[in-house]
Amino acid sequence: MTDLDLVVDAHCHIEPGSTSVEELLSAMDNLGIRKAVICPADRYIAVLNREGNEYILKAVHEHPNRFIGFATVNPWFGRQAVEELKRFHDMGLRGLKINSFLQGFLLNDELVHPLVETCEKLRMPIYFHTGTPISAMPFQLADLARKFPNVSFIMGHMGYSDFWYDAVPAAKRSENIYLETSHMWVDLIRESVKKVGADRVLFGSDFPKSELSLELEKVKRYLDVSDEERGMILGRNLLKLIDEH
Repeated sequence: MTDLDLVVDAHCHIEPGSTSVEELLSAMDNLGIRKAVICPADRYIAVLNREGNEYILKAVHEHPNRFIGFATVNPWFGRQAVEELKRFHDMGLRGLKINSFLQGFLLNDELVHPLVETCEKLRMPIYFHTGTPISAMPFQLADLARKFPNVSFIMGHMGYSDFWYDAVPAAKRSENIYLETSHMWVDLIRESVKKVGADRVLFGSDFPKSELSLELEKVKRYLDVSDEERGMILGRNLLKLIDEH
């Protein structure tokens, strides 16, 4: 097995009654994806945090060699959110997923600081959705990341379709920001490797919101980088973030 065979999807969603564990595993098997980070979907991110986290935890326990679970909690719940995060970390979830647009706050608001401080203590990376104005912007993430230099921040979707032009400049401001590739075109991913470094770029699909095969092909086939860099992006970087390497 080579590094190019070690593919880890840094961002997938599953939820009860919609996208099942079996659907994701089937897609992964068809494409040779070894592992995937799974996190709750929209309504579970916004409000139904515990139900979403329990569903993720169950999937991780049933398929420990295939899934890496990220919890979600809403910072508006204050101390309760912090305790929920600790609880699910202790049960085996490895990171935190935040969507400030769905959860109703500005990404760099102090409201989220207690959760970030908790992730720093627990050594959990944080995945932030970006690209939705006005609450989920790349430079807001850069501002937050500079305040917490010991926390690893994943910039989801690299600013998405509207704010892609801020992704690389924002990441250059803070060395603890990693760029996740879903929904982004190959040229910008290539620019990210050149200007930020392959060691800070993560392959992700945002399954099922994007076509997993297309997202993988962008990195595996069309991205003009060395095999060493490709292997880092496809899986090694993510495994290092969660100390699983």
